Amino acid sequence: MEQWNRPFVRVVVERHRKAMGAVAFLVTRFPDIFIVPWLLTASDLIIYLIARLVSLLVPIALAGLEVRAMPLLRALSRSSQQLPFQAAAARVNLGYLMICGAVSLAVVEVTPHVAKVFGEADPALKSVLIWLIVGQSAPVFFGATGLLMRVVERGAFYALLRGITAGLFVVGSVIVERIDAVIVAQTFAASQLTLAATCALLLTQCGIWPGLTALFHKEIKLF
Repeated sequence: MEQWNRPFVRVVVERHRKAMGAVAFLVTRFPDIFIVPWLLTASDLIIYLIARLVSLLVPIALAGLEVRAMPLLRALSRSSQQLPFQAAAARVNLGYLMICGAVSLAVVEVTPHVAKVFGEADPALKSVLIWLIVGQSAPVFFGATGLLMRVVERGAFYALLRGITAGLFVVGSVIVERIDAVIVAQTFAASQLTLAATCALLLTQCGIWPGLTALFHKEIKLF
């Protein structure tokens, strides 16, 4: 009986671990979604959630490149020769820069047309969306930090940093005297940029050039 129970217990523990991991991922990836219902008025909450949904177009556009690049980068990172990996990482950073920049500009361009639907809420919606796009555009400045941290076996540390910045975002949002949708968006953008900048700095230890500086990698040739 005891031997029969052991596999069952292992399955339960493993499923519990995965469930807790999924919850932790959602909380640290979308901390703003969990707290804005308690911080914002109904009108501000609607504006924020609409802008947040639109801003997700940026990471969705990057997801395809991440899926394609991950296996190759992992294979190259395990090679004894690190120069090919560093060159590939630089190219991925530039790919993130171009895709993220193009999608961000497109989203900002359509913002006025979306905002017209909401009449008097236009100025707030524009401001919130632009700040959220700034946060989502961290790859433009710092590269594919999340992807590369996982590739170089620092995924657990990246998750820890994401949890810390999410915690700081929540604390900053709660203690501020005056809170509205724009301030929440600004605070969240600051936390995203801080996380990306910290990871980019750590990745330089692996010889990875962050963001636009990848152009200076000796294996990158534009012409």
